[in-house]
Amino acid sequence: MAHMCLKNWGFVRDESNKAVKHNPKNIKAWYRLAKAHQMLQNWEEAGNAIDSGLEIEKDNKELLQLQTKLGTKIRKARQLRQQRERSRAERTSRIKEVWRYCKEEDIALGRVTLVGTVKDDEEDEEGNEKAESQWHHHYPHTGQLPKRQMQDGKWTWPVLFVYPSHHQSDFIEHFGEDEMIALRMAQMFPEQEEDDGTYETDMPWDFNNEFRCGNLSVYFEVHCQDTDLDDKGNEIIHPESVERLKDQGATMRFYESSRALKGDEGPEMATVARCMERKHLHHQRKAWIKKHGSLWAKPNPSPVVQIHPAATLSQVLRHANMVVPNFLVTITLFPLNHPAHSAYLKEHKVIGVVEPPKE
Repeated sequence: MAHMCLKNWGFVRDESNKAVKHNPKNIKAWYRLAKAHQMLQNWEEAGNAIDSGLEIEKDNKELLQLQTKLGTKIRKARQLRQQRERSRAERTSRIKEVWRYCKEEDIALGRVTLVGTVKDDEEDEEGNEKAESQWHHHYPHTGQLPKRQMQDGKWTWPVLFVYPSHHQSDFIEHFGEDEMIALRMAQMFPEQEEDDGTYETDMPWDFNNEFRCGNLSVYFEVHCQDTDLDDKGNEIIHPESVERLKDQGATMRFYESSRALKGDEGPEMATVARCMERKHLHHQRKAWIKKHGSLWAKPNPSPVVQIHPAATLSQVLRHANMVVPNFLVTITLFPLNHPAHSAYLKEHKVIGVVEPPKE
């Protein structure tokens, strides 16, 4: 009662919880607990307290008035919670299915750190907000998962085509495993023959008409190679590197954390997920600094594997050097004679080629 008079609603909630645990038939404690949750805008918890109090005294005037006043908000809160639970159950089922499929087919999955700072006041040259968002695997795309098609049982993957030479990209939500890379390239880079025999591409940003299927080199970057180990045999990963997902549990935790940070589970779960990811980042930084002295001692740029355009996505996924970060297959394309292509190959060593399927 004293805390209610002082409007210390957090204390009212805590003390009322203690009171109802000590005496579950204390009707005043149930009312005060419901009132505290009302003022804290915890609508479902307020409804639960009202229901518990009315089980003891079904004609309690104060609780009935509160129930009438908050009825709509309580129903909406309960519906939202049920929707979140259904969505979580569906995500869990899908993640398990994806993991089982990747395990059976020897497709390696990886993850990146979902946050960029380990505390709120951590200084960053580019600002904390940008540092946080640049790691989030839903940005700028939607975090789509691989999906088994109902019609034929075949799998499709979200694929990102990146064009560093022109600072452009294309996102494909459903790329079938049996599809050839060349067919998608032909769809994205259609050519129109002019009267003088030259070819004009459709992309407004391709000023020199360089993005023609026969004029492009295609690569994927190789992650999770040459991993360092600490004294206990644990992998040491630089925070900017891809970390291999080793089991179903780690895969589910990663995806659920990413969804929580996106806001799917409400602000409280977003805070929990952020704390867990920051703890993960802290351990990564600490282990790397202990081994290499500084976070500036970054690993060498990832090597690459060249992809023959006639190869299928299935061959890319099952290549021995392929690790798919964040469930998103990323393929890099360059015009053959573009300066950015030469600069890229100076930094990234080509260690293999994905050949087309043999007849």
